[in-house]
Amino acid sequence: MKKLIIILFATLLLLGCGEGLSKSEIFHSAKDMVNEAKKDIEEISYNDFKANLEKEEIRVVIDVREPAEFEAGYIGMPDEDDEYPYPETFTVNIPRGLIEFKIGDADYWDDELWVEAPSKDELIVVYCKKGGRAALVAQTLKTMGYKNVKSLKGGYRIWLDPTAPLEEAPKSSGGCG
Repeated sequence: MKKLIIILFATLLLLGCGEGLSKSEIFHSAKDMVNEAKKDIEEISYNDFKANLEKEEIRVVIDVREPAEFEAGYIGMPDEDDEYPYPETFTVNIPRGLIEFKIGDADYWDDELWVEAPSKDELIVVYCKKGGRAALVAQTLKTMGYKNVKSLKGGYRIWLDPTAPLEEAPKSSGGCG
């Protein structure tokens, strides 16, 4: 029996150095989890996102950062004259830990936000500071049946400075090291 376990372990090691483990949803770090989520979702570039906002093609944007981060500034925030730059777009703060509970709660949308909840087919753009939390949220919403969810590539950081470099996922070395 011991020999069988050793052979099985050696076979797994040789067949992919453990790379197949992430497919069974075992991750070694949050970054690995985010990178896996990004394979399953669609990201939208700053330029495409801004163009969609200007053409009034996005009704709901969800900021998945924590409330204090949102209060410090968000996409679509009114200027000093209380003018909204994209009046047809509603930005809501739903932190990542609450998204599953708030996204489909009609009472939350109607009574607290005074806006109609997004439908499962409607375009929804999610963002966070750099893109990691938003990727996980986009994957969650996709799992919940939302068909047109996009994550803002680079997050709020890129919104504030579109010339900032995007953080790239680390390249696989192809080996076990």
